[in-house]
Amino acid sequence: MDKEEMLLVINDTIMNFKKDIEKPFVMFITKERFSHYLDMMQLKKHLDKTPCFVAEMKGGNLLYYCEEIINKLTKDFSHTETKLFLQGITLHELLHIKNKLHVFTGEEAVFSETIVDQELKAFYPRQHAILAMVTMTK
Repeated sequence: MDKEEMLLVINDTIMNFKKDIEKPFVMFITKERFSHYLDMMQLKKHLDKTPCFVAEMKGGNLLYYCEEIINKLTKDFSHTETKLFLQGITLHELLHIKNKLHVFTGEEAVFSETIVDQELKAFYPRQHAILAMVTMTK
């Protein structure tokens, strides 16, 4: 899937998110820059399994995506599965924004991820299932 089509799926997912959050900015960046930003944020990274992340900034939240990583993770997917995957990773980050949990330690990061995973599974089971499939097989 090309970046323009990904952007359509991402923006549709954001617009249909039923929670009260301000619309984040969406940016696609190169894998090199993506890796650098994860390092700057001191996030434990699994670069080949992390297709996007959210950064809270003074002017609003930014959702960063890496087209190369997304395409690698979804290379064997159908178009429908790729769309569900994009929805899933976007919903995952939107739930982080909604929860407003500030993470400063590894323990806090695990807690935040656990909550988001439970919410995604409860409210968006199809998207959760495709993300679970990727993390188990890749």
